[in-house]
Amino acid sequence: MTRRVSILAYSLAIGLVLLGLQSWGVAVGLVERHVVARIEDRTGLKVTSLEHASIVLLPLPRVELSQVSFKQHDGLLSGKASQLKARARLLPLLAGRLSFDRIDLISPQIDATVSGRDDELSEWLAPPLAYLTSLTNQSRIVIISGSVFARAEGAIRTILRDVNLIIEDRDPEEPIIASGSVTWRGVATNLSVVWPVAGESARLSLSATSERMNLRLDGIRSGLREPVFNGQLSLSTPSLPELFDWFGETPRLAPAIGQLSIAAEAQIKANEISLSNASAIFDGDRLDGAIMLGEAGQRWSLSGTLAGATLDLGRMTNRLGLPKPGTGLANPTPLEFEAWTAHDIDLRVSVDAARLGGARLSDVATQLLVKKGRFEAGLLRATAYGGSVKGRLLASATPNAIDVKLQGNLDRINLGQSATDLPELPRLSGQGNLQFALDGTGTTAEAVLASLNGKASLSLRQGELGGFAFIDLLRRAERNPVAALREWRQGKTPFDSASATANVADGIATITDAQMTGPTYRLALAGQAFLQQGWIEMAGQLAQQSGSLTVPLVLQGPLEGPSLALNSEATLRPAGSTLPNLLTR
Repeated sequence: MTRRVSILAYSLAIGLVLLGLQSWGVAVGLVERHVVARIEDRTGLKVTSLEHASIVLLPLPRVELSQVSFKQHDGLLSGKASQLKARARLLPLLAGRLSFDRIDLISPQIDATVSGRDDELSEWLAPPLAYLTSLTNQSRIVIISGSVFARAEGAIRTILRDVNLIIEDRDPEEPIIASGSVTWRGVATNLSVVWPVAGESARLSLSATSERMNLRLDGIRSGLREPVFNGQLSLSTPSLPELFDWFGETPRLAPAIGQLSIAAEAQIKANEISLSNASAIFDGDRLDGAIMLGEAGQRWSLSGTLAGATLDLGRMTNRLGLPKPGTGLANPTPLEFEAWTAHDIDLRVSVDAARLGGARLSDVATQLLVKKGRFEAGLLRATAYGGSVKGRLLASATPNAIDVKLQGNLDRINLGQSATDLPELPRLSGQGNLQFALDGTGTTAEAVLASLNGKASLSLRQGELGGFAFIDLLRRAERNPVAALREWRQGKTPFDSASATANVADGIATITDAQMTGPTYRLALAGQAFLQQGWIEMAGQLAQQSGSLTVPLVLQGPLEGPSLALNSEATLRPAGSTLPNLLTR
């Protein structure tokens, strides 16, 4: 080959390459007759309009359509894209046939028509899944920077933004395989899914990872008409309330749990999820057992039996934001009973050890029962500080209010052992019993407290009261009444027995026979506790067992920490005189 021929050959090759790299405009009519028909065949989407079409031969042959509008044949899916790029297969093209192995939708806006019955994720995903399932000759479909609008009855129900998905090519009987990322309700989520469309038994896999949750399903889908999934499920979230809020749900009990991680063998049906061999970790506390979730109409149900080593019940109840006495008088706290009973719950939890408001419990069994119009929480059994504890809260809806019942029984509790865990209690030692049964009615927490009726009793024996030196107080008062005012709020006072009984009516507990006795003294108190205001006022007499001297005292202040002081408005009296009436002064 001469030099001139070589130059001409190289020039021709370069020219062909440059021509191949050049985007060539194609008549729209020609595109509609050949290219668009092939795109429709490979995507199931009918191109309804486009502004411009071009073809590029190198490095790989492709067709580019700009400002494309499209729709599915049944109209459930429609939309438009700034560009549609269809990459042709090279070998079929050389043989004179046009076939595409990849189709890119650039910045598409896709409308999916949903049923409009429920605002549920499954309803929103149904049209895209039905569309992909119906494809019989699918190329790889790539969505870049897209948006998906779920519409029902002309209104947008939800939007998927920043959609970047790769849907792999497949034959009609093969599963849908997709991966990528979407942003839903402001949270970016990475997705990976293998979704079977044929066969009585086929593998199903789903992975979703975001800042709200990590979810993974892996197992077998059985059945076509009523599919059932059996396999492994794992779910973790740094905040269960935030996860529920992301899905548009606000269960009233959800704040009780913060961080959650669960792994189980799962069986998932249309309206039921059964978890066996489940291992759930609530804020570091692990519980094992079985859980079932179900749906009946508009109500979800949760039932299960769980057991574990430890559980912090106090942390869970504190997160619920329950009102405290005296804190909501200016702005009453509605009970929101419909929210508390919006879902059916039958949950039983047993643990070896639990914490409740600082108290340490062992061998604990609890129960939570919730139905429409009824809420019941019970501490069925627990051992604490050498004794036993039981308690029950029952709330029921009445035509105009909520009826609340409270019951509790603490038997043979060694208060000395509890001092380290419960420093807020009076500095008492000895063995004690406490029983109470109360009921009230109202639509707010304050109204229930103001209507409480019932009884409560407390008894202690063989203990000490820290922080008060009653014996020294009487000794000084007998010699020099002025000296009695000094240094009596320190040391300890032993007692043989202490008891109190309260009759509660309309939120006021009247205490008439509270007393404490020791070897050389007797302390008697009487007064009232105002439960709604969280306040107590009692007058008392400290007297010698043998002698005529009495010292008047007053117990007054908030229920969680009242103060005991000498009654400066009364005088030292002979034993047996009438108690000062502080409540009517």
